[in-house]
Amino acid sequence: MAADNLSAIEDTSTMIMEILANITTTAPNTTERSEELMNTVWFRTVFIACYCVIFLLGVTGNSLVVFVVVRNKSMQSITNIFITNLAVSDIMMCLLSVPFTPLSAFLPSWVFGDAMCHVIPMILGVSVYVSTLTSTAIAIDRYFVIVHPFKPRMKVSVCLLLILAIWIISITISLPLAIYQKVKWNEDEYAFFCVEHWPKKASRQFFTVTSLILQYIVPCSVITFCYTKVSLVLRRRSKTKIGSSSKTKDRDELELKRKRRTNKMLIAMVAIFVCCWLPLNIVHIFAEYEETLKDWPYYTLLFFISHIVAMSSAIYNPFLYAWMNENFKKEFKTVLPCLFNTFSSQYNGSASQYTTVDTQNSVINRSPPKERNGNSICNLENSVVYEPDTERVSLKLGSVNSENV
Repeated sequence: MAADNLSAIEDTSTMIMEILANITTTAPNTTERSEELMNTVWFRTVFIACYCVIFLLGVTGNSLVVFVVVRNKSMQSITNIFITNLAVSDIMMCLLSVPFTPLSAFLPSWVFGDAMCHVIPMILGVSVYVSTLTSTAIAIDRYFVIVHPFKPRMKVSVCLLLILAIWIISITISLPLAIYQKVKWNEDEYAFFCVEHWPKKASRQFFTVTSLILQYIVPCSVITFCYTKVSLVLRRRSKTKIGSSSKTKDRDELELKRKRRTNKMLIAMVAIFVCCWLPLNIVHIFAEYEETLKDWPYYTLLFFISHIVAMSSAIYNPFLYAWMNENFKKEFKTVLPCLFNTFSSQYNGSASQYTTVDTQNSVINRSPPKERNGNSICNLENSVVYEPDTERVSLKLGSVNSENV
């Protein structure tokens, strides 16, 4: 019996040794195939084309968002100011992070100097923090506007101060990415590389985990809570019959549908951001605590795919505004009419509860009814006023003075 067990153990050990031998002999072949794939012309062409598309759409789309909000005072609501801040951070990411990442990987040596080695990683960190903190601020603002409608709305001055605080916090937290970067000479490859140079491995791991918590987990938790409460409140209000007259009921339904549509757009923005940045965060965490992952032959391919998905988050928001926000669609059509010719007939021919609301402090006057001979029955002056700062629609009823008929 013991002899049988001993022979079984010997057979098992022999099998393990053979497997390890096969791994050691096939790993170089796999690494060579991976390097050959990364160096092929078609592979680099595909990746460079993806980065070029992200760069062009990200810069032009977000610049258009900034332009239409700055040029039109009626578009400068609290939510739109925050959206403009998001667009600015996306433009900064497209200008610096998007082009330099593939260039630094495909070029044989780092040629952009010591200053850019410190600046580029920090810019990416600042952009991500600005996006997450701004999205959190939008969610909290919508929470107070809809769940607590009788509390005073945030003023524009407070909004601008909050945006300034967001940038200061983002730069402060991202400073280690600039401090612990250096251009290092590699004797084996006879080239310069821009690499992280932390004093301790534990410091780098602490920064990675802290960044994941502060820029991803905490903001996503706060945003999820706020929009869940907002959705529940709007759903409850939609089931409640408000207003005694048909005019008041139509006005309330109009405002409720507009708020629900705005919240759907904001939730879609957050969902896109979370889905785009999740793969890259997972890669960073696994690479930090599983160093063997970086030795995997296809790690570079995995990193670039997740990086492209993360960078693509900068191009979706302008399309989302044009699709789900009629005010942005109208401004985009004014600035770039050639891009909206295919939708012109539908836009001008059908009026909905969203297209008939002006973004300015608009007043819709209702003239008094008249008799057949043209004389007024009564002096009735009603008006509906939409205020973009408070995002409220109010109905002002005029006095009624009867005349002799």
